[in-house]
Amino acid sequence: MNPPDGDSESAYKQVPAPPVPVYDAVVVHNPVPSPYPGIPSQAGPPAMENMPPGYYYPPPYGAYPPPWPAPPPPRTPRRSLIASAAVVVTILAGAAVASYPTLAGLDAGAEAAPAVSVPPASPAANAMSYERVPWIRSQIDASLQAQSAALLAGDENGFLTPVAEGSTELTRDLRRRFGTLRAMQVTGWAEKLIGSPTPVTGQGGREEWLARVDLQHCFAVAGCATDGLRAETRWIETPADGLRMVAFDASKSEENGPRPWEVTDLTVAVGARTIVGVSPKYAKRLPELQKQAEAAALVADRYVRGDAGPVDRYRIFMADGKEWQRWYGGEDLEWAAGYAVPIGETRLEVVLNLSEMPEDYVDDTLRHELGHVATLRGADYSDDDDFWWMIEGIADYVDESGVPISDYEEADLVGRYVDEVDMTTGVVVPPPDANTEEWQVAARYGVGYHAIRRIAERFGEPAMLAFFDAVVRNGTPLKDAAPATLGKDWDDVNRDCLDYLKKVT
Repeated sequence: MNPPDGDSESAYKQVPAPPVPVYDAVVVHNPVPSPYPGIPSQAGPPAMENMPPGYYYPPPYGAYPPPWPAPPPPRTPRRSLIASAAVVVTILAGAAVASYPTLAGLDAGAEAAPAVSVPPASPAANAMSYERVPWIRSQIDASLQAQSAALLAGDENGFLTPVAEGSTELTRDLRRRFGTLRAMQVTGWAEKLIGSPTPVTGQGGREEWLARVDLQHCFAVAGCATDGLRAETRWIETPADGLRMVAFDASKSEENGPRPWEVTDLTVAVGARTIVGVSPKYAKRLPELQKQAEAAALVADRYVRGDAGPVDRYRIFMADGKEWQRWYGGEDLEWAAGYAVPIGETRLEVVLNLSEMPEDYVDDTLRHELGHVATLRGADYSDDDDFWWMIEGIADYVDESGVPISDYEEADLVGRYVDEVDMTTGVVVPPPDANTEEWQVAARYGVGYHAIRRIAERFGEPAMLAFFDAVVRNGTPLKDAAPATLGKDWDDVNRDCLDYLKKVT
């Protein structure tokens, strides 16, 4: 679910979302055509043009804190809490930066001829740094291409070939990374330079070359669409071996990095619907965790939205406290037990904090977070508190799939909320903030769930999903979406949902 702004064990506190980097992209606004009769086209969210792939990473969609209130042993309440940090999901890739080619025979307006790579001449010994850039770039580009090919071929020695002699720590890190990527069944991998290498001062005052790299990657499925991720590498010139790598940094937090496979020795299981990677502490639990993930994926599959097709594999990573603090810029998510984070145009990854999670709580967290993956991937929408309840309500709906309404464990809190809190806006409850009482946090999620469930019961699940798509995925106001997808005014729908809450809680 969306992140509750606060501490998982005590009072909630505001956690500011990280700034969205634009990286000199051009911001435009594209209209979003409505698929429903009677709804005008909407002003689309900002889209990025002229932006290399992998350069835009929104903050996480949602997080599960541990159950509220703290469960008395030995029984742990099955239900969970969610709160929102609504985000703008506008992950649009621009033109990729090509490898260093020399193009010949291109006239204005003529059909482009195939690129012909011509290695630049080796610079003179006394050449200035800027004069050596084309040659430096060609050498680094060749090494990166060879390293990519070695990874895909399962050639560990080839993957390590670019590393400078004596770089023991880098060798160890890349060997670990190689093993993890192979365990995740990497099927697509390309290391592409972004721009030109830059001379910098390195260890001991030596000259090094900083080269930014776009890592296009995918896993498990042959031919799957790759996602981009930016990292930085450093290189030195050696007398005997030419350019050699001395650093391959992990991605930064502003790109929702580092990713687990960049920094952790994961134990991995690849199943029919999931890739599950766990930190070393939980390696012995992996078979059971994968079984739970596969079961949750089958539930989430029934609710996949958008036109991107089925989810190829749900990617799920399970952390101890140390990894939780590091993965995906996790220092701002200490309070949560799980969240779903966008890492590509149509892909989200899920991370769970097992150090904060009772074992019998894993199933609920997985179903809810995979529900976010299924319903929100590829969505373009603006930050709007009017539909926070829908985002969390539908994820809870996925979690509760097939469960009788009488089994909803926080029903008493929802009833208390309806009795004690101003319900002027009906089920359009606001996301929790720093001042929200803990019982109200649970209750607001319950309001969202009951409202989504009531709409499905009254109008049918297909109509409820169409309503969700119109509002959340297409940015249509509630007052326009309800008549077009449900055949009733929003005031009627809202009032009916509120009556339902009073009856069942």
